[in-house]
Amino acid sequence: MTSKLTEKQKATLWQQRRAASYQASCRLAGYTSSEPLIEAEHAEERLASLRRQYGG
Repeated sequence: MTSKLTEKQKATLWQQRRAASYQASCRLAGYTSSEPLIEAEHAEERLASLRRQYGG
């Protein structure tokens, strides 16, 4: 038995689909985007910094 999605879940799903559709449209138009690359070491440092800053 499936349950209905909450409004927040619907909004999140819509945003994910919208982003995927936009990226597909850009690829079809010949635009390319690269994901920002970050190494694990730098990611850990950044997470530690954010946790200190926001008390996490």
